[in-house]
Amino acid sequence: MALLGRIAHLAGDSAESIAVINHGRSICFGALYGDIRRMSGWLLKQGMRPGDFAGLTVSDEYAHLVTSLALMRLGCSHITLPSREPAAMRSDLASRCNASCVICDGPQARLPDMSSLEPSFEDIFGDSGLETDPPDHETQALLLMTSSGTTGRPKLIHCTQSQIFGYGLPDIPAPAVLYRLTSIESNVGKWSHLSNLAHGRTLVFCDMEKHHLTEICARHGVTMANMSGARAAALLRDIGDSRGTPAFEGVRFVLGGSPVPGPLREQIQRHLTDDLYVMYGATECGIVTAAGPRTHSSLPGGVGRPLPGVEIRVADEDGRPLPAGELGSVCIRSRVSATSYFDDPEASARSFRDGWFLPGDKASLTANGMLDFAGRGDDMMILNTINIFPLKIETVAEVYPGVASCAAFSVPSKAYGDIPMLAVVADAGLDLSALRAHCRERLGLRAPRKVVRVNNIPRNSMGKVMRRELQARFGGKV
Repeated sequence: MALLGRIAHLAGDSAESIAVINHGRSICFGALYGDIRRMSGWLLKQGMRPGDFAGLTVSDEYAHLVTSLALMRLGCSHITLPSREPAAMRSDLASRCNASCVICDGPQARLPDMSSLEPSFEDIFGDSGLETDPPDHETQALLLMTSSGTTGRPKLIHCTQSQIFGYGLPDIPAPAVLYRLTSIESNVGKWSHLSNLAHGRTLVFCDMEKHHLTEICARHGVTMANMSGARAAALLRDIGDSRGTPAFEGVRFVLGGSPVPGPLREQIQRHLTDDLYVMYGATECGIVTAAGPRTHSSLPGGVGRPLPGVEIRVADEDGRPLPAGELGSVCIRSRVSATSYFDDPEASARSFRDGWFLPGDKASLTANGMLDFAGRGDDMMILNTINIFPLKIETVAEVYPGVASCAAFSVPSKAYGDIPMLAVVADAGLDLSALRAHCRERLGLRAPRKVVRVNNIPRNSMGKVMRRELQARFGGKV
């Protein structure tokens, strides 16, 4: 059964179960599927037909969710063109996909030289006359997602409904009421929301700009909150350490998208919630490993064991599996992984080999099968033949008193290769030379040669550090 078929099944068998809490309004699976039927009827009236391809720029999360599923029901493929991105970037993505139109929530989201559909969602959801039964072509609909990398031209990943369903976590304790601090317009937010909904879980849509996470969790009975490590660190700074009990006791935190160093995990478990999971995965394959609450102390950089149906190996440059403890390239194989990129055969050849996906990450496996993440392969610095991973520097620096957040990066040197640097967001009184000495004592030659103070660490929408921005800013300041 495809993803939409599972939601239709829930609308029949569990019609009164809550599918979405949308800004305080509970919407059951039966009502959700009615909105999907009405939206697909409206799209049919606008001329959308099976096999068509659309761009989608809709910032309202519930309207975005319903429109995505309505397009699938019609057998139409689509790609999200996030409203936060400039028009030129959205136009480039739409043209790469040969999109015939953009479905948007207002004139401000229109694209030049492309037809647009601008639905009035409130009117459509209230018009029962739009409910129709379109031709059964839903299984041919693809969802195109962009990679979440920090540099270069975004890669496009085409996913079937079955792949999207298999991307998420298979086992979450019931009742499952989920809040994600990442918008549905992001790639991970999109497949996470769709997969969890099809598993019968309740999604919470709420504006964190207006409501603090503590209020959202208490008001809506949230049992699981998904976020990046950077967002969790910001919560820690916001809440402080004066409470006697964790601020989110009873709420499971699921962190992913960027590394979560051991000291940060310890602080989260002490001050936010003991029920902490750290995930590892990619848009090309979904979540592939999970580290649970009892594993963090034994392997602070570990991201867990492979989930059911996932194989992971660490290999050398020639693709030969390495023994436990040796650092190499991560290789992933699962039944839901993508097998190629949409329009980039060269990138496909690099990243997909003999049924394995190669994300470009470096790690090692422990004797008992835990994946110990080291960092992105293209982030690795080479200083006079010495390999240095930014994560190792950041893990040491983040525990120093007064450091709120930090990011290691390199600047080029003709004589020495990559010179390690460290950018820090820190208290005004922090002694940068003392922090550098602290790193030198623990890292030796792998310590940063200079520490620079910044107002914020540049990150993409998934919380990944944009190191090239730091390189461009500080490249001549060694």
